[in-house]
Amino acid sequence: METTHSSAREARPLASAAGPDGAGPVADDDARLCDAVAARIARPKRAAADSFVLHAPLELLARAALLPLVRRTALDGARARIAALGDAYAAAGDEVEPAGERKYDDAGRAVADLGRAIDTGALDDADAIATWLAATLAPDALVRALGDDLVPRLGAAAHGAIFLHELPRVLPRSPAAARMLRGLVRELAREGTCRLAWFRARRPDVAPASDLVARLLAPPSPGSLDTSFIYPTMHLVETSGLASELLDAATRALEPSRASRVLGRVAAWSMLQDDPAHAPYGWSHTLTMPRATLGIARSLRAPADAVAVAATYVLGFRATLGRVRLDPAWAPAPPAARDPLPALDGASPAEAAAAAWHARPDDVPRVVEALATRASLHHDAHLVKYTRACLDAGRADPEAGRLYLAAAASLSAWWRAADGAEGG
Repeated sequence: METTHSSAREARPLASAAGPDGAGPVADDDARLCDAVAARIARPKRAAADSFVLHAPLELLARAALLPLVRRTALDGARARIAALGDAYAAAGDEVEPAGERKYDDAGRAVADLGRAIDTGALDDADAIATWLAATLAPDALVRALGDDLVPRLGAAAHGAIFLHELPRVLPRSPAAARMLRGLVRELAREGTCRLAWFRARRPDVAPASDLVARLLAPPSPGSLDTSFIYPTMHLVETSGLASELLDAATRALEPSRASRVLGRVAAWSMLQDDPAHAPYGWSHTLTMPRATLGIARSLRAPADAVAVAATYVLGFRATLGRVRLDPAWAPAPPAARDPLPALDGASPAEAAAAAWHARPDDVPRVVEALATRASLHHDAHLVKYTRACLDAGRADPEAGRLYLAAAASLSAWWRAADGAEGG
């Protein structure tokens, strides 16, 4: 039986630590603001996307999702961040001409043509087809139409699943938000051959195993790597044979919701226990990418592919960035102060994590509000995405609610320390 061993403290459900989906819809005025910013971000750039341009659609969706949780007195600041995102994107380089008009009688044919355009690097064709799809299909239909093709792709920093996961939940009635698909597919087409495929050649004689957690606590290195970028990392764990060796049996019979709980907890343990130098990007991606991939699994014709891809992401980061063996029974010592908020506002990552972990149930809503507000006022897209993912994961897996609160608090405090060091 798969184990996700939890301490007694962690195992107490924290139902009040609901994520953004439990906070109510985005208010009408905020939806209009987000729609206006999405209209700006929906215009792809001529040059290959840098990190800011690539993350802009995902940052907008995450910021919009957190708005209902932000402290009322900070809402204007959070909205100003969203407006500034649109301004920064508009100033980030020349935009391509409007996509040429394409018309289809059948969405399936459009999806097939899009896949071919991405595979062959036909940026303008991919853009034009994506424009038609975004205008024709509702967001949830977009997920069903595109998910199977996009999930294994490693282009666009393998962030396609995050877009598909968030769009129907956050801004489902925004035509402009759907058109943000254009920039994503152009970036996918720049790296059309980059994809994961090891799970397409599973050996028929391998029996399912149930020890995925154990295999991810301290996986062996797949070899040397000169960069921590996502494609080289995942390409290495695949071509070295490590992904197939460690994940084939362990993912064969794993249902997507179970996989999300297993992999999410490993990701949160990584943030809390492993090398803090990788907190802002490595360990944050270890949660956000698998969670989104598994979040759309049930919309796919092959949900098992999503499980394999999500597990590969966690393995890739653990095998190349991990420096310790994770302890599933780990728990921080209780803080001296009973009120968690002062620790969140001025503590080290370890102290902030302990304060969030040990927050009394009555204090959890204040912790959630503080973390959502901190992220919404901050400049970094990864902190926004990670906070969103942690609160969402805690809602889906309430037995690990305090684990995810602690992980979000740790990254928030990491950024506070980093910002202070830059200012000093």
